[in-house]
Amino acid sequence: MHQRLAELTEYLAQQRRAVLTAAAAVPTELWTERPAPDRWSVSHILEHLHRVERSATGVLAKRIAKARAEGGPAESETSSVLGTLDRFGVSDRRGRPLIAPEVVDPAEAPDRATIEQRLAESRAALLTALENGDGLALGEIRHTHLRFGELDLYQWILFVAEHERRHVEQVAETAASLAPST
Repeated sequence: MHQRLAELTEYLAQQRRAVLTAAAAVPTELWTERPAPDRWSVSHILEHLHRVERSATGVLAKRIAKARAEGGPAESETSSVLGTLDRFGVSDRRGRPLIAPEVVDPAEAPDRATIEQRLAESRAALLTALENGDGLALGEIRHTHLRFGELDLYQWILFVAEHERRHVEQVAETAASLAPST
């Protein structure tokens, strides 16, 4: 795997571990409980992450398939792509509050086993898309993001990780509300 994709794959795994570790602080029977009427449960947050990842994966898979079909250029860059979204403050939940678009708004709060399965499936699909893009110059392929404008495909991948990073704190806050330490 090209080093840029390897770097992003590791960063994705790191953020997923952080989200699931934070969620594990909530007893399974409380995963679907909202800490307040206007706040999401752990399950809602994870369902939202699943929907965002699934949506981004659709963009990546489609753009990568098109680039492959058109004989897209081979990757020659080796610099890190981490930090290329910093100007957008994607992971800054406090400084940049955002309302989820309807398409990724969690319409349901599935039980723990269901949402963990969905997250595993969406991650597997994302990793398959990345494998299909290995060797392509993904920095030269662009697609417009609803909030952040035109991003290259490396930035789309990074967005998924930064978005999960954004919600780690929210999961931790929910955990503290629902299962305070004694």
